[in-house]
Amino acid sequence: AMIVLLLLGLLRGTRWLDDRVLVLDNYACNHGLNSYWAKDFRKDACSMVVLLVLAVGSVSGRVVFQAGDTGGLFHSLACEGMPLVVIVCVMLLLTFFLYILRILVLTVDVFCFQSVTNPDIDEATENWNILQALLRKTSNGIEVGLLVFLAVASIMVPGLVLDKVVTEVSWMDAALLQLPYLFVVMGVLRVFTLAASVTDKCMRVPALVNSLCFGAGSERQRHHLVEYIVRSDAGFYIQDVRLTLGMVAKFVYLWGLILFGFAGRSV
Repeated sequence: AMIVLLLLGLLRGTRWLDDRVLVLDNYACNHGLNSYWAKDFRKDACSMVVLLVLAVGSVSGRVVFQAGDTGGLFHSLACEGMPLVVIVCVMLLLTFFLYILRILVLTVDVFCFQSVTNPDIDEATENWNILQALLRKTSNGIEVGLLVFLAVASIMVPGLVLDKVVTEVSWMDAALLQLPYLFVVMGVLRVFTLAASVTDKCMRVPALVNSLCFGAGSERQRHHLVEYIVRSDAGFYIQDVRLTLGMVAKFVYLWGLILFGFAGRSV
């Protein structure tokens, strides 16, 4: 049931046949961002490949270890085959999200670069309107998928505690059982960190615009532009909630505190 929920949520959240990727690609082509997009995405893809290799390696090691206990490698592969397929699919989807989010980060950088090199209030206002519309359109397209990933990451800690309680094994053995999924959670946190960085970049734009000189007698117009940018609350949204790096840090801190709390009580 959890696998079905995951796939349905991701397929609905990403809206594969929608025009969002085409819109982002056109924006990148018009502003000459394709090379930067590809360069930054290669780094993101390499990090996800490393996590995937570690996850698959931990599952493979568990298969080999269980082969001696269950009496055959085929039986062990049958038991671990479905988790392995799910891990690979989830990591590929996370990589797709990184591909989308990376261009959003670059769009904010492009706005800042254009504002510095060509300080024009009317053009800056138009570019900011395009930017925030692009951010909201893309956020609405993948927000459900990110929520599903957040639910998967949230289940990680209860799953570890449940393995410890039900199987009555040590915390080390329970952690080894959950080790492949730990790498998946690290990939989820990577995606959420990149999404939150879009919002944090947008929050620093007003200070940059306020420091620019748009010509003599433009102080009042510059003040209106800064106020407009601040009040627009641009960023990456999930269900009308603006995602920030502080929220991601609080999520990690909360679940880490819960995990260590359970571990301390059981020792």
